[in-house]
Amino acid sequence: MGTPSFARRARLALFSGVAATLLLSTSAAAGAEPDEASPSGEEDVDSQPERPAAKAAPTVTEVPAVPVPVQPPLAIIEHMGPETYPGRLRGLYGGSMWLEPDFQGLQWPQNSRTGLGLSASFWLDNGYEAIKRQSDQLPNTTMYFQQGRGVLRATPAYVHDGFFIQGQVELVGNVCQAANSVCLNTGTFTTDDLFIRIGRWNSWDLKVGRFEAWEIYHLGMAMEPYTLERLGAGMFGVSSLADPAFEAPSLYGVTYLHDRPTDGLGVGYAAVHLYPTDFLRFELLGKLGTDNFRADNSTGGTPSNYLGARPVAILDTGWLKLKIGAEYQKITPTTQNIQPGTPPTKVDPVAERKQKGVGATLQFVIDPIIEFGVSAAIGTQKDQNAFAQTVPQNSFTTTSVGGFVDFRLADAWLAGLGVNWTVQTDTYVAAGSTDNNFGSQLQGFVALQYLLAGQLFIKGDVAYARAYFQPSDPATPSWYNNMYTGRVRLLYLY
Repeated sequence: MGTPSFARRARLALFSGVAATLLLSTSAAAGAEPDEASPSGEEDVDSQPERPAAKAAPTVTEVPAVPVPVQPPLAIIEHMGPETYPGRLRGLYGGSMWLEPDFQGLQWPQNSRTGLGLSASFWLDNGYEAIKRQSDQLPNTTMYFQQGRGVLRATPAYVHDGFFIQGQVELVGNVCQAANSVCLNTGTFTTDDLFIRIGRWNSWDLKVGRFEAWEIYHLGMAMEPYTLERLGAGMFGVSSLADPAFEAPSLYGVTYLHDRPTDGLGVGYAAVHLYPTDFLRFELLGKLGTDNFRADNSTGGTPSNYLGARPVAILDTGWLKLKIGAEYQKITPTTQNIQPGTPPTKVDPVAERKQKGVGATLQFVIDPIIEFGVSAAIGTQKDQNAFAQTVPQNSFTTTSVGGFVDFRLADAWLAGLGVNWTVQTDTYVAAGSTDNNFGSQLQGFVALQYLLAGQLFIKGDVAYARAYFQPSDPATPSWYNNMYTGRVRLLYLY
């Protein structure tokens, strides 16, 4: 009888083990694959098998349900470095078109979330400049220099169903830290952008405040703003042979209303942007304000009102970009004149300055090998004094033409070339002469850039400029200035 009893006990033990294993498997499967309709991390009790009142085996431990991971909320602070900018092919990666701050007019940033975008740029130049003046009556000048600028940019945005409200402020620190007045023109701490922008992504927007307009005339890998090579072979405080004095002409690229307004306390921009298709976009920019509504402006002269407009159209297929624009600006005094008499009378001022111009550029991008383009622009300025007379030395026509090419040498290496030719003729004619004052300037450069660790742009460039001065007075000989510069730029973008 002992053997049957042992067999029965063995069969019972085997049955109990199988049952416990089945219960364990069922419990684990139910915990690992909860019903899709159940909330994350919770079991749907009604869908589970009925649980036994007592455990089949005291050694079996119930496996808890595996919770479904909860998605973290979107970040409210977002890095908005240059690689995050949207759009089709802007140019060679790291090239001059890719680095252009208006990004061919594309809207930016934060087209999918509400939060705060943070970005920054820092650059430092170290270099040497020499200007050789052909006339024996004019001294040569040499200069070693370090220039630098840092911009911290904050861009908060509200985004909802394609509609957005965006603000931007750029706080600027300049490397100039002299205790004397030499830094007054650049300042130590200033502001670049300060604007509010509202609109709908890839459709339209309205932008109001202080900002740069869309670029038309592109220079390439050198001659950046705030650089000495951008100014060229000027006189820079050295007495001119001509009377009245005139300077080497500055390049004109539909730029009367391009840069951020620097006219005074109360001058700003407003621009409407339209995006009817993926490859066509428009900017209509207006300028309005008063340089100082309380007293004489900081640059001297009478306080003035500013009124201007600048329409720009961009056709952009990626590999081809055509940009066309025009501009007009009128500057008039804010204060009426008092006409002497008995009694005195108030007379509206007739003094004014009118500036206008047109220009275009055609650019090509063959990624990732080469990008190049040609540009041309013509602008005029007419000054009229309080007696409605033209001020001849301040009334002139400026024409610029130029081109650039950037090409990739290797993965982290880019090289660039550029050349620009500017001519300017004013309306001043000296007594006994039939010729106007005339000036011209040829500017060119060669640049080589290396991108270190994908973060630091290290660029060296050599530039040359030749300015020609031809005074109206036949008794004053014409002369040349030749400028030679070399510099190394460190640029870090965040």
